[in-house]
Amino acid sequence: MRKTGFLLTVSAAALMSTTALAEELRIGVRAGGESMDPHLSAVGSNISSVRNVFGSLVMLDPELQPYPGLAESWEIVDDLTWRFTLREGVLFHDGSTFEAADVVHSIERIPVAAGTDSGLNTYIQRIASVTAIDDRTVEITTPAPAPTLLLDLSRVFIIPSETPIDTPASAFNSGEAAIGTGPFRMVSFSPREELVLEPFEDYWGEVSEFSRVTISEINNDSARVAALVSDRVHLIDAVPAGDIPRIEGTGNHDIYRSPSAVLLIMFMDFRDQTPRISANDGSPLPENPLQDLRVRQALSKAINREAIASRIMEDNAVPANQYITEGFFGYADDLPPLDYDPAAARELLAEAGYPDGFRITVNCTSDSQPGDAAVCAALGPMLTQIGLTVTVDALPRAVYFPGQASFEYSLMVNGWGSQTGEGSYILSTAFHTRDAEAGFGGFNHYHYSNAEVDAIIAAATTELDPDARRAMLEEAMTAAVTDMAAIPIVNLRQAWAGRSDVVDFTPRIDQETQAINGRPAQ
Repeated sequence: MRKTGFLLTVSAAALMSTTALAEELRIGVRAGGESMDPHLSAVGSNISSVRNVFGSLVMLDPELQPYPGLAESWEIVDDLTWRFTLREGVLFHDGSTFEAADVVHSIERIPVAAGTDSGLNTYIQRIASVTAIDDRTVEITTPAPAPTLLLDLSRVFIIPSETPIDTPASAFNSGEAAIGTGPFRMVSFSPREELVLEPFEDYWGEVSEFSRVTISEINNDSARVAALVSDRVHLIDAVPAGDIPRIEGTGNHDIYRSPSAVLLIMFMDFRDQTPRISANDGSPLPENPLQDLRVRQALSKAINREAIASRIMEDNAVPANQYITEGFFGYADDLPPLDYDPAAARELLAEAGYPDGFRITVNCTSDSQPGDAAVCAALGPMLTQIGLTVTVDALPRAVYFPGQASFEYSLMVNGWGSQTGEGSYILSTAFHTRDAEAGFGGFNHYHYSNAEVDAIIAAATTELDPDARRAMLEEAMTAAVTDMAAIPIVNLRQAWAGRSDVVDFTPRIDQETQAINGRPAQ
């Protein structure tokens, strides 16, 4: 039975606690949260925001390795059953006790809040049922063996079971329903503008030593750097490589670097007819050229990845030859680099029946990942040199992603990666044929479908032996790249910068700027 505690708001005890804390930490991020409803969106910037307030059964460290969160331990009862023992004494921000019923309620709410076709459902697709055995024990059954369940649960956030399942996002954004077990309480929130937090003194883990944290979206790179060097903020993410010498030259700031889980990838529409490709005179083509492997290979060979990584990204990226970061579980070491060969690309286009090329629009994000607009601009001339007539259309992410989800583009570039540190996530959501009932292809907005790739991915997602599963993921990765299911461009490298006398920060491979990873400078 839930026990309700007394929540201290403004009291002498709270004031005494606050006096011992460090000053406010002000953070500027390239992309802020769009909603504080933890069950609404799987977008990385949104996950990064809500994680400050809401907890999960399993957590991932900065290297994306799982460790106990709200569950202090777990065991595999049999191939289809996992039992989680919940951490004792955990409180929600309203003072009520965290219990097993909250886990059941939260998992059941996700399809309602996110919609059945939302990417967030990826993280519960391997759950057949969830049962509260008692207040501190939860049993999860899966329809098949689920080797990635722990990683999936790291993005399933827990709310009180008393929160109605149909609570609108506006109630979370106002703070009324933003009651979690995380390290911070939400003070206020404005979508894509500002999130204000205060440390939760009864947090079960390490309590922040900052008296207040304000996270502001500053999506313009120059403005974000200017805010840092002028002390309007103390920490920023997505530092452009060209600004690092200037920041270091102040003598007052530290740079924190990390590999990134995110790649810039070119995706293609595989439908028979696609909206933004035509003949050179503007007339419709009888078929979609992107369905021809030779055309996809030509597009890949037109891309000078070394130049993009070194010049456009100023060494803040490395050339990519597959869809996950090197070293991640399922990365195929045997895949060769993707070569830059414009002459061969022109030959492939001619062989495919397009010696004079065709018209094509490249759609991409302009404010989602560091350098995305600059990379997009560079791709235009690269594709033009192989004989295509190219229009580049870089869009704000608020416009781009709904258009992508509505299948409005033919050739598109945006950031993608495996935020769980292994290959099955992107393979099963972006490259498996769309199958809502089976839980595959939730992010496959490209109509890619390959029965061979599907079969390997499906087998890997139920294989519990790690060595066998790794081999399957590498095989699926190789098959997808060979078929040019999408065209990897570069793997990003992430940099943060912070004021030396205010904050010490631990960077994360998933690019999340979690407030709890900032500590007062010593």
